[in-house]
Amino acid sequence: MPSPTADGPVSRAGLPPPKGPGWTDRVRAPDDVDEGLDEFGNRVTGKWMPKGIDSELWERIRGATIEGYLGFGAKVLKDFTRACVYTRDYRDLDDLRRILTVLRELGVDGWLDYKRDCDTARGLYGRGALYWHSPPGTVAIDVPPWSVGREMDHEAVAAPASLPPAASVDVMPQSGPGPS
Repeated sequence: MPSPTADGPVSRAGLPPPKGPGWTDRVRAPDDVDEGLDEFGNRVTGKWMPKGIDSELWERIRGATIEGYLGFGAKVLKDFTRACVYTRDYRDLDDLRRILTVLRELGVDGWLDYKRDCDTARGLYGRGALYWHSPPGTVAIDVPPWSVGREMDHEAVAAPASLPPAASVDVMPQSGPGPS
């Protein structure tokens, strides 16, 4: 293991940790996730991404995750500007709505964005990367008018079958430069 630098511990790649806000707390639910693939070869896990939470709300989300009431894991940024609550299958709207309902009951009341982990693996960020969203104070799951990931899926169907499936990503990365 490389020795620490003035910037802190060194990663396995020998690089100092990113200077961005970074993820500070990660928790897992008691049961494991069985990751599957969709018809496009993408991993089916995803995440609700509550924004602007505070430490008290994070503690409620954290506890509900550990107790198994939310998805299979959760994490929060050090500055609490964003959290991720991981879900098993973006196609299971009943489970997504169940998790959304619990998040609303815990006090998440603003817009909630949902993103597939395969889109994070593709390097897609910003409004075009969203797969679902929920308007403030509701448990409605709406389809954004446009999604880069959906476009890429449709292009993959039209592409020759010899192309490899989308790259995989650790669903709860241990470090990273910013929000997923």
